Amino acid sequence: MKKLFVIMVMVAAFATNVSAQIVNPVKWDITQKKVSEGVYDIICKATIDATWHLYDAKLPEGGPLPTTFNIDEDETTGIELVGELKATTEAKTEHSDAFDMDLKYFEGTVTFVQRVKLTGDKATLVGYIEYMSCTGGQCTPPSEADFEFELTK
Repeated sequence: MKKLFVIMVMVAAFATNVSAQIVNPVKWDITQKKVSEGVYDIICKATIDATWHLYDAKLPEGGPLPTTFNIDEDETTGIELVGELKATTEAKTEHSDAFDMDLKYFEGTVTFVQRVKLTGDKATLVGYIEYMSCTGGQCTPPSEADFEFELTK
């Protein structure tokens, strides 16, 4: 019985250590703003921890995961994308030795905007921002920030 108790304590301690190592250097605030009848901007503001960077929406093939705007087609109704996901500030560019290419990224804060248009009087928009962040050779696995909006014309 004593051995079982010791093993359970060790497993619990290990599980706590593993969960304590999860890194989440990017925090998202995703909102919507009506710009005209039936047209909305989905505003995705990322706050990035010091020393970390978040990749741009446009990156060369064979590199890290770019920041992308994704719609859950099973749950979204009455929405049409207008254009592409765009950052409101200019990205920095740096040569990555790990990927052997020039990559665009952001530090501190960045806001991305995706315009959407309703195809009817009401719409449900369900989706997520997918992104990857890195610091000094260490990168997070691809991560997601979910959003859901009920929109009206």
